[in-house]
Amino acid sequence: MARTIAQAEEEYTAVRAAYLKALNAESYGVGGRSVSRPRSSDLRKQMDQLAEEIARLEGSGIKVVAVTPIG
Repeated sequence: MARTIAQAEEEYTAVRAAYLKALNAESYGVGGRSVSRPRSSDLRKQMDQLAEEIARLEGSGIKVVAVTPIG
C-alpha cells in the first residue's frame, strides 16, 4: 500500500524532533544507564529523503485548491 502525504509528513515531524534532540547530545548517561541517539547526520539524511517523498506525493494526482460549498 502506498503511503499518503499525511503519513509521510507525520514521519518527517517525528524524525525532525529526533534530529533537533540529537543536535544537543549524541549520547548521555544517567544513574548507570546510558542512552544513545541516532547520529544527527543520519537523521538529517532521513529528513531530506522524507521531504523529497512529500514533494513527490504532493505533485502527483489531483490537487484540490479550493472548495465551493453548495446549498
